Amino acid sequence: MRISSESTDYRIYRILSDKPVSGEKLANELGITRTAVWKAVQKLKESGVHLESGASGYRIIGEIELNPYKIARIAFENGFKEVHFYNETDSTNTRAREYGKPNVLFFANKQTAGRGRYGRRWLSEEGGLYFSMTLSPPLDYSDLPKLTLIAGLSVAESIPDAEVKWPNDVLIHGRKVCGILSELHGEVERPLVIIGIGINVENSAPENGISVSELFDMSRKEVFELVLKNFSKNYRMLLSGSWDELRTGIEQMCSTIGKKVRVVTSSGVVEGVAESLSEDGSLVVNGRKIYAGDCIHLR
Repeated sequence: MRISSESTDYRIYRILSDKPVSGEKLANELGITRTAVWKAVQKLKESGVHLESGASGYRIIGEIELNPYKIARIAFENGFKEVHFYNETDSTNTRAREYGKPNVLFFANKQTAGRGRYGRRWLSEEGGLYFSMTLSPPLDYSDLPKLTLIAGLSVAESIPDAEVKWPNDVLIHGRKVCGILSELHGEVERPLVIIGIGINVENSAPENGISVSELFDMSRKEVFELVLKNFSKNYRMLLSGSWDELRTGIEQMCSTIGKKVRVVTSSGVVEGVAESLSEDGSLVVNGRKIYAGDCIHLR
């Protein structure tokens, strides 16, 4: 299901979210027929927006917490232009890659082939948050890995007791609550960046993982809204040249810094103390910069 800010059904949703309005007034305001209004209202109802029609017109009397239109409203408020909603799909990153346009958010209630780095499976049962964001940032190619780090920071800022685990996980009390998969597609000069985020919220977490609901009274909507708000803030900071401030924030919330680690890279295994994040976002271990790899905390 595709929703844009100019979609008739979304515009009606926004209007009715503020007050009841008659079908005739909706038709006149939007410049459409009464039949088009009726069709849009039926679409809203089918998507979990509960409507009734009375003397004052159509009005919303309730809605599923994270229905497609609520998701779209949150996404549009944070700079996205379109939302693609799936009750179930294989992978939101796959859908994002196929669509190939920036500033689009892809959201699924369930994924059948969710994946992490190196093709690892990411369990994506109902109750979690699974979404991908597409961006085409005016950044040097070497700066693009910073997007994964600010995505991790954004999630960690949104959940109590959460910490960033370099390079692409978020932990609570040492247990994984979120995984991030960033992918690049298109031309080197202006690639499409896809950032996939999976968060255990109300679903049962896999072994050694944890769900937000095990510790905190936070809904999927609340977590989703906070993550997008924080990511929008951090993304603007990155584009405005405030990377040093962001890097300091990531280091302060990074459980990897100060630990003895083993990092498995494409060129071998590096073991030592994780000292800091460098200016380019790499992890400094015993004075050596590491740009990518599987990081294992040893203590």
